Amino acid sequence: MPSASEASTGNQQGGKKGKDKNKDLAVLVDDKLAEVNNSIITLTGRVDKMEKCIEELESKGDLEELREKMQVAVNFVVADVNKEVQALRASKATQGKELKASRAERVAYKTRVEALEAQLRVCIAVVANMSNGESGQVSTAPKGNTLQPPI
Repeated sequence: MPSASEASTGNQQGGKKGKDKNKDLAVLVDDKLAEVNNSIITLTGRVDKMEKCIEELESKGDLEELREKMQVAVNFVVADVNKEVQALRASKATQGKELKASRAERVAYKTRVEALEAQLRVCIAVVANMSNGESGQVSTAPKGNTLQPPI
């Protein structure tokens, strides 16, 4: 049977695992945000090129064609940004669910450790009573199954 300190260490490791999951999720969100930022930088470059094209077309007098091209480009950019926003929202929802699951798991581990600590205290008391007994004999009366782990 592990000692209380070993059980405590196991609980801390389980807590670290949950924290590691949360860190991994945070890294994923940061990566997605970096992708969005890169997309924005790329799109800004495209807009700059389009502005140059507008200037050239205005000087040539073909403004209607440029407007059509600009509208297509803007629609493309809006669609890309919307996809990224939807992906971030889905990622956030998933992270929320995983965080709730981690919290529930931590509570379950804490409850289990508390039950094991209670059983350990009973065992210590039984051993102490046996060593302090006057007759030195162990009772043969049937005992409850106190060492069974909780379900």
